[in-house]
Amino acid sequence: MIELTSFTPQLQAAHWGWTIAIFLWLVGLSGMGFFLNYWIRQKNFVYLLTVSGILGTLLVVSHLARMLNLPFAVFSALADFSFNFQSWMFIGICLLSLLCIGSVFYSMICAKIIFKSEYWQNMAKSNWFNGIFAALGVFCTIYSGFLLTQAVGISLWNTALIPLLWIMSGMASSIGCIELFMIMKWIDPDTIRWSRRTSFWVEVAELFTIFAFVHVALGSALAGARAGAEALISGPHAVMFWVGVIILGSVVPLLLNLLSRSHKILACSAILGIIGALLLRASILFSGYYDPIMF
Repeated sequence: MIELTSFTPQLQAAHWGWTIAIFLWLVGLSGMGFFLNYWIRQKNFVYLLTVSGILGTLLVVSHLARMLNLPFAVFSALADFSFNFQSWMFIGICLLSLLCIGSVFYSMICAKIIFKSEYWQNMAKSNWFNGIFAALGVFCTIYSGFLLTQAVGISLWNTALIPLLWIMSGMASSIGCIELFMIMKWIDPDTIRWSRRTSFWVEVAELFTIFAFVHVALGSALAGARAGAEALISGPHAVMFWVGVIILGSVVPLLLNLLSRSHKILACSAILGIIGALLLRASILFSGYYDPIMF
């Protein structure tokens, strides 16, 4: 067992706390929600995804302390035509900006604000239009995962499993929101008959990916990765991981979907899945440990 106190926690070192965890959660919800919206195309769901995307983008921009000077930086880059396409942060801000602007445009069409004509309404229902948003949503979710993998010196995060895990948990929380909207009769149940079956297999895939992530980290040659995995399974974040993510966030919703068709039970299952997706991101974020520097 590695002595965790000999390493520097990411939360204390880089101050990536709940702000970034909530950003990752909101972007995953919005991104994978637009992917699933390709099949349901419901305006109430689009409104939720729009708000989630905008809030997530505002959180990450505020965390960078660039809420006010970001527009000036964008204007300067446009004026000089100098763009750093090798920067993950630049690529991410571009993707998130497209998601925010595009989702507001989509919401305005759904609400018939300015874009009221039949042409715009038919466009919002078209396959190509929703296909663009589905692809953009997946790209934004993958970016939010690769953002962690690019962190220098934190080997727990340096794995391609994180983007995959973000996709699975983003789908789980999106399906949870869809089921809640169905219960509140904001979405037609006939359009989401696939939700329970899909939710089951997504939860199974998410659990498998979590197992693979922890297994790879425990077997890593890098001390920081092993320390992070131990922080998840038996260290300071074990309660959040086992109780919040595994039991309440994955196993319980999976079993409830199998054993009951009650709307009240379904609502509890959906809420637990949504919260579990947030706690998954928080627990992995907080368990990042810098690799020790050897002299």
